[in-house]
Formats: sequence, C-alpha cells, structure tokens
Amino acid sequence: MRGVNRPLLIAIVVIVVLVIAIAAYYVGTSKHPVSPTSSTSTTTSPAAVSSSNITLTVVTFSGESAQFIQYAGNEFHKLHPNISVKVIQEPFSNYITVELTALEAHSTQYDIIGFTSTSALRVAPYLVNLAPYLNMFNMSDIIQPQEAFGGLYFNTTTGQEEYIGIVYETAVYLLAYNSTIFDNPTLANEFQSQYGAEFNPQTWQNWTTVLEVDKFLTSNGITKTGLLIDDHAAHGIIDAFPAVYGWFYARNSTLNQGNVGGVPTFNIMFMGKPAPGCSYPLPSFNSTSGLQALEVYGQLVSYEPPPNVTVVEYDNLPNLYEGGAPGAFMFSTQLSYLSSSAYNQTLVAPLPGGYAETGTDFLGISKYSLHQQAAAEFLAFLVSPQMQEDAYLLFHKFPVSKMATNALLSNSSIPLHDRLIIKGIYEAALNAWANPPNIPITYTDLIPQFNSQVYNYLLGTESAQAALKQAAQSWTSDLVQTYGPCSS
Repeated sequence: MRGVNRPLLIAIVVIVVLVIAIAAYYVGTSKHPVSPTSSTSTTTSPAAVSSSNITLTVVTFSGESAQFIQYAGNEFHKLHPNISVKVIQEPFSNYITVELTALEAHSTQYDIIGFTSTSALRVAPYLVNLAPYLNMFNMSDIIQPQEAFGGLYFNTTTGQEEYIGIVYETAVYLLAYNSTIFDNPTLANEFQSQYGAEFNPQTWQNWTTVLEVDKFLTSNGITKTGLLIDDHAAHGIIDAFPAVYGWFYARNSTLNQGNVGGVPTFNIMFMGKPAPGCSYPLPSFNSTSGLQALEVYGQLVSYEPPPNVTVVEYDNLPNLYEGGAPGAFMFSTQLSYLSSSAYNQTLVAPLPGGYAETGTDFLGISKYSLHQQAAAEFLAFLVSPQMQEDAYLLFHKFPVSKMATNALLSNSSIPLHDRLIIKGIYEAALNAWANPPNIPITYTDLIPQFNSQVYNYLLGTESAQAALKQAAQSWTSDLVQTYGPCSS
C-alpha cells in the first residue's frame, strides 16, 4: 500500500474528534428533561424545556383529586429530576377567587390552574390555547365527552373551538340504584306484567318507564319514595333538568340542528347552532320539548318529599338514598359518600335511552407561566394510562383514559362489583353530552334565573309554560348584554 499523507491524516483525526464531540453533546442533552412524545410540526411546536431546575406550581381545590395530582407530580419528578411539582390546595369555596386574583394580576405564581366544567369560562381568558401542545397527548385515548364539557371553549369572536384545559378524571350524572330491589325476579315479573317494560334499569329507553317504576314501587309500598333527583333551587335544578331534557333535545332536530350536544360551552339548553346574524345560539328550552321535559321532571320530584320540606341536593342525596330510596340520579363522585354496605348493593346505569350528563375537573396552563412547555409535559403524563390506572387504584378516581379503564376491567384482583361500577361509568361517560351551559354568566345570571322559575313550578306557584318563557327571556337578554345584539 502507498503511505498516507501526514497533513491528510491530521485532518482526518480532527474531523473524527469533532464528530465524537458533537455526538457526545447530543447524547448528553437527550438525558435532560422532557421533550414532546411526538411532533408533527417544526414551526408550531413550543420551545424545548430548559435543563435548569424548575418547579411547576399547581393551584386547585382541596381533596383527593389534588392528592392524586401531587402523587403524579412526584412520579413525574422521578423521571425528570430537574422538574418538581407543587400542588397548592385551596378550599372549594375559595379556590376560584384565589386563582382569579393571581391571574388578573398577570402573576407568574401559578403554572397550572385547576377548574371545574362549570367554572371553566371564568378562567378561560387567562389560559393558554393548548393547540400547539396537543401532539404531546394521545387524545384518542381520552374520553372525548369528558374533555368537551370544560376543556373545549367556543370563542364567540372567532367562531372557533379552543382547548383550554385537559380533563384528568371521569365524573358523570347517571342512575345509581339498589340492586337488591331491581334484581328481585318477583318484582321484575310483576312490573313487566303490569307495564310491559323491563324492570332492569340497564334496559330503560325513556323517562316514561322511570315514572312507571316510581308509581309501581310507591303504590305497592315497596319504597316510600321514587328514584331521587336533585331539586335544590340554589344549584341542583340546573344539573337535574338537562339530564331529563337531553332525551327530548336529542330527538328534536329543529333544536339540536344536527349537533346533539349543542354548541360547546352553551350546550343543550341552547340551540345546536348560532342564530342567523348572531355569534351565539339562543335558548332552546322554551319549546315543546322543553315543556315535556319540565313536566317529567316535576313528576319525578313528586315522588320525593316537597322541595320546601326536604330539599334533595348534592350533599344529602347519598344519605337519602341510603335511607330507603330505590335509587337516585346522581354524579358518580357521590358514590364515594355511600357506606360500604350501601355501595356494595349499588349498581349504575346510564340515563334512560343510554346517555348521561358530565361534570368533571380540568387543569389548564396559565398564560403567565414561565414554564408552559414543562407544564404541558406534566399534563400529558397525568393522563397517561399508567397514571390513570393509579388514579383509581390509589385514589378511587375513575379514569379518563380508555386504555386505563380497559386495564382495570381486565384486572381480576379488583372485585367484580367494582368492575361493574367502572364499566357502567365508562359506558355512560362515552355518551355524556346532556350538559347545562358553562358560559361566563352561567353562575351569576343563568342559574339563578332558570332555577328560580323552575322552583316556582315545582311548588305549584307558576305554570310550566310561564316558567320556561320567563327564563328564556331573561337568558336572551343576558346574551345580548354579554355578546351584543344579533344583526338580524
């Protein structure tokens, strides 16, 4: 062989050293904190997370959900030692005030903001649109109806939907019932013989059957009350009415206009599309369908103590159910308030016709956070299948991850009864679109106006038609003041 030219050899050695140094640099930086799990764009993806030590501060309401978030934060820190997560827990009655005080001051104090489906739009102006971060999430694994009621925001200015938060647990409004009553073959045969319908709540297709069950149980002295439903004037009516109304709204294309769940944030108590010349939809319940739903709701309430004698509300409903009621329309979160004996006799079913209402909790990223990329990475970790399994196994929170749910259903170490509850809640959650509005004026204006009119109807001091007409007029006036008049 011919000898190698010495200057050429030196040059080759220098190049090799440079290549090794560059490779070592990238290997080293790849061990630094998180980067997106997938990326489809180099122009819209946020900047990479800094390798410096940071603390993500989460503010939310106190309770087991906050404890789960902190647990996930600790697990996240194990994978990414330079990122710590600190959860600040505030009383439920005060957490929104604490959050808004900081957000309105453009404070960088909090990175991640907790909120419920009904308080979503109070914090929405201060939250990041998560669109650039969605490639970090497996959105097909998240139960979409749970995400939609609170995580999706309909921007009336742009006419577009925006993601403002990520749902991290499942909660649905459905039927919880005493299986010892409804699994009784003698009662089942008597009911079917008398009414021609099945006694099993899993099979009910309409609210007529529910009323027939109430009549059958109370008239035969089997139970003192019918299936309980919230009639609390301060809040509960706005949860209970949409649960009933959803059946009628879904079957009236004039109202839903092909959008069974309504416009996001306005939902089923409004028309399915904005009115002509409007940036917003108009109320839908002052209609034949709304009237039918209100009359059914009134009949359901008639099978329980009058609301001015014993109010049925979120806090006392589990106790009233345990006191001898055959079942109750409640949020899945209320199951945790039942005694172990009552819980073990309880099963769940969707609302008649196979749908449900949702009402769960979210986390969003503050516009003023200095660590938005890391915050998004943590939220993606929080809703990963493994963390969602842990949410149930360690905190008894029903997962929002489909893969986590299926893993739990396949876990033979979980008692069969508990797996039936998980399955029932999961199936209801997949079709949970019968929701009240959560636009910014919901709490301040819409709820008190609607609830007060319906409460008068329940007490017999106002007709159903008059109650719905007055509530719809008030809501329409509120919309004009909030969003402006329609152009036509």
